[in-house]
Amino acid sequence: MNMATGFDRRHPRGVILIRLLVTVWLLVLTGILLAYSYPGWALLTLAGAVVNFAWAYRIYRAAKH
Repeated sequence: MNMATGFDRRHPRGVILIRLLVTVWLLVLTGILLAYSYPGWALLTLAGAVVNFAWAYRIYRAAKH
């Protein structure tokens, strides 16, 4: 299934860059939440980071072909 939208196809570099920056921020936020003993919220942000990274990879693959 192709998950790239019209904007993703026209500007794949920018979309991938933003998604990777958001992924890094979510991973930093996960670390902060774990440091303050909020494992539930940390798991939620970690799941968001994984989904965001996967979506960036799918956009990369769709733009490559």
